[in-house]
Amino acid sequence: MAGPSPSDAASLSLETARRRIGSVAGPIDRTDRIPLSVAVGRILATDTTANEPVEEADISVDDTVFEQGHQVRPGDVGLLRATGVSELLVRQRPQAGIIPTGDELRPDASTASKVETAGFTLAQYVDRWGGKVTYRDPVADDAPALRMAIQRDLTRDMIVVTGTEPGDTLREIVAELGEVLADRLAIDPGRRAGLAVVENRPVVLLPESAGAARVGAVQLVRPLLKTFAHAPLSPHPETRATLAAHVDSQTGIETFTPVAVSDGTATPLPGVDLATATRADGWVSVPADEADIDAGTAVTVEDWDYLP
Repeated sequence: MAGPSPSDAASLSLETARRRIGSVAGPIDRTDRIPLSVAVGRILATDTTANEPVEEADISVDDTVFEQGHQVRPGDVGLLRATGVSELLVRQRPQAGIIPTGDELRPDASTASKVETAGFTLAQYVDRWGGKVTYRDPVADDAPALRMAIQRDLTRDMIVVTGTEPGDTLREIVAELGEVLADRLAIDPGRRAGLAVVENRPVVLLPESAGAARVGAVQLVRPLLKTFAHAPLSPHPETRATLAAHVDSQTGIETFTPVAVSDGTATPLPGVDLATATRADGWVSVPADEADIDAGTAVTVEDWDYLP
């Protein structure tokens, strides 16, 4: 369904953005039958029943070991093996097409003055979050090329575009092919992020900034992947620390600040570039309805890069 892009002045709250884009995402019903050895992290498509009794676990033949929708943990596979289970029917991993855009970008350092990093980094996140990634070479800011890139990945469950901002050619193409739900979001970094729908596929539009892309990925892409996979959206590990310096925020804007944590102290890191995002031990969020955070305040630091 084609529709006009909202005014550049329009800015969606993060909660509203999640609700709108989530309305076109639902659990996928495609399934895979996989060996137990690669089952960790996958979501069961059916109840799993025992083929052999396990007396110490009080499990008899045909008892349900784990119910449909359970996400298989490392410790679960030993019990499943003991019950004689060697294969599982699981939901397929949701498919995400990642499209970096920009005339100046190249796929590797040997041929580029500016190497593409935002989409490449995002691809690693998507894989870790349970998605199946198609990572594309950078696409130039050319209308036919951008249109072809979007249409090519409409076979995926969702599309993520990096290097885009309000008013650019990519936004015009997406508006022609579908509907732009938001040109701007009330988040910082990431105010130039947007959301769209093309042929009932969610399209997440992320800026070039490494920090903004990281925020958009964690706050928007991750929940969508979990919805598609019918998987729980588990909270990030948290640490309490004392803020070493003042954190600015603007009323009506949800702010995310990268921090370095040492000896119980969280030090805000300046900038939104790749180096800043990489040095961060975690992120401190300031809700849209709250003011700045003063130095000396106890804060919660979320570890977005936790590797389970």
